[in-house]
Amino acid sequence: MDMYSTACKEALSAKQKARELQRWKMEEQQRLEEARLAEEAALALAEKEKAKSRAAMEAAEAAQRIAELEAQKRINAEMKALKEAEERNKVLNTLAQSDVRYRKYTIEEIEAATDFFSESRKIGEGGYGPVYKCYLEHTPVAVKVLRPDAAQGRSQFQQELCEQPNLHRHRFDE
Repeated sequence: MDMYSTACKEALSAKQKARELQRWKMEEQQRLEEARLAEEAALALAEKEKAKSRAAMEAAEAAQRIAELEAQKRINAEMKALKEAEERNKVLNTLAQSDVRYRKYTIEEIEAATDFFSESRKIGEGGYGPVYKCYLEHTPVAVKVLRPDAAQGRSQFQQELCEQPNLHRHRFDE
């Protein structure tokens, strides 16, 4: 019976070891499953962060392109405005040089004729500024002075100058 008892003990011991191995195997499988799930979660999080980063980079690049386009539009608009101003000045200069209806006088000639814009030569005040009576080339004339802060614009003043030769001359009372 001793052998039987030993065989039973060994069988019981082997069964217990088999159960322990089975439990250990189950725990190991559970740890492996948890590790696999953690790895999948980490990979998913990394992919999500990568997608966020990519989206942020694309948004930054798009913003950069928009800023560059806006800057180019602004440069183009400035160049166009500059070109138009140059063309306008060229036309005005051409008109001024080719217009024989009136002669241009230097500021020195006008200052001398008006006694440096003396109050005694002042004959009134217009929408653009003071008006002075003087003689240029032995002809009585009225000199209008455009104030920098004039309510009416420089272009309107220029237009009035262009229209002046069409008006009849008025004699000044001496």
